Amino acid sequence: MLLAAAALAGLGAAAVVQVARRRWRPALGLAGAAAALVVGYGTVLVAAGLTAGAADLRPGDAKCFDDWCAAMVAARPDPAAGTIVVDVQLQNRGRGRAMRSNLARAYLEVPGSGEVAPSDAGGLRTFLQPGQRADVLLSFPAAAGLRGARFVVVEGGGGIGPGTFEIGGEGSPFHRRAGWPL
Repeated sequence: MLLAAAALAGLGAAAVVQVARRRWRPALGLAGAAAALVVGYGTVLVAAGLTAGAADLRPGDAKCFDDWCAAMVAARPDPAAGTIVVDVQLQNRGRGRAMRSNLARAYLEVPGSGEVAPSDAGGLRTFLQPGQRADVLLSFPAAAGLRGARFVVVEGGGGIGPGTFEIGGEGSPFHRRAGWPL
């Protein structure tokens, strides 16, 4: 991704220099090469997203965002409350500093119903010291037809950012996120 971005910047700068010198044919050639790079990279980015399946994690497997990790330990229905309770373990695998994730978000991915948000996800923002773990409970409204549902934790606003252009990354177009089947 960084190499492609550097090549694109270099081609763009060279094209601007050629336009400033009023050399139209070399400027068009450089602009065409830049366009070919964008189309080629975009094709590979979309193809990787379409062909990659979602990684199904097992209970206890950690999904990490740098040094901050989350792992679904268990999930169980609570018929009395009409909810699904998910036990999550948060971990700070960093060695030098305490941290929390201000951008973490959890949801149930339910086929045909989209994303189901938890009643309270504030526990995902627990402040952890280096090497510390914390157990958090998340309650989700029990939606009809939870067959095929998955618990997913993501970090970030979901908008366009550097992860959008990472080939094979979870934030890239059409790429499904890793999650834990219920």
